[in-house]
Amino acid sequence: MPTMSDSRRKSIQAKQRKAENAKKRAAKVAKKARNAKAAAAR
Repeated sequence: MPTMSDSRRKSIQAKQRKAENAKKRAAKVAKKARNAKAAAAR
C-alpha cells in the first residue's frame, strides 16, 4: 500500500483547514448577530 504523496496530503489538509475556517467564520458572524440582538433588547 503506497503512502500518500506529500503534495496530495498538503492539498487535502489545506482544503480541510479552509472548510474549518469558513465554519468558524460563520459561527462568529452568528454569535455577533446574537450578541447585538441581546444588547439591543437591553
